[in-house]
Amino acid sequence: MLRALKLLIFLVAGSCLLPNAATAQMVSLSPQAGPALGTVIRGSTATTFSMTTAGVVSRTSGDAIRMSSGMVAVPTVSFNCGLLNLAELCLLRPVRVTISPSSAGGAATISRFRISNLSGTTYRSGSAPQDASILVFDLNPLLLSTVTFKLGLDVLVEAGAQTGNAAYSYTVSVTFI
Repeated sequence: MLRALKLLIFLVAGSCLLPNAATAQMVSLSPQAGPALGTVIRGSTATTFSMTTAGVVSRTSGDAIRMSSGMVAVPTVSFNCGLLNLAELCLLRPVRVTISPSSAGGAATISRFRISNLSGTTYRSGSAPQDASILVFDLNPLLLSTVTFKLGLDVLVEAGAQTGNAAYSYTVSVTFI
């Protein structure tokens, strides 16, 4: 018991020497790109389509028309620290998640993110972050679990954008703090 306690103290003290920007392992996105809106007929003004974390899509501004009335497959984000990741003391270190739109330069861009259904850990602040154009939030240590959450978003389609599927993307980074 005393040896185990000494090892834990050694590991905690050693974590102070580790770089803070270490990254959690196996961040996966399903699907890999943003949800497909389907065919969108261009509008004369920029149009925002909002997707809930359940996959329901609604037009919140503008005059473009989405031809499908169906739901979309919203992204599920998952990550973990790997089994017994002692090098980065995953069990003891909180993580920071940053979600931001990619600047692909297309006719559609993500203007707002929202998350729900967090499992595998809890928020350090006690509650989910507010919807934002770039989400940055902290989670408590992962405790050998896989963290997952659903990602809803708002997509801004430029005025006069070409008809068809609009392509847009985002990045998710997870670092230890």
